[in-house]
Amino acid sequence: MKLEEEGVTLFRDQGCRYCREYWISDSDQPRLIGVSHDYQCHLYRCGVCSSWWEYGLNYPHVIDQVRALRIAATLERGPS
Repeated sequence: MKLEEEGVTLFRDQGCRYCREYWISDSDQPRLIGVSHDYQCHLYRCGVCSSWWEYGLNYPHVIDQVRALRIAATLERGPS
């Protein structure tokens, strides 16, 4: 059974060229939004295609806005 048939989106089909290249080269997209200890991940957002990326215990992958906003609500706040 192919991954697409199992509902898994292949890495090459996530986000845009710029944010995919971030994980394998020196692109400046996506940008780190913050770190969530509750979700044990880093939250990123691409300035080119606006996709949200979660990078935690697994590989980086695109997430929907609902999950991104849940994660964003738990981000660590830096010193003011």
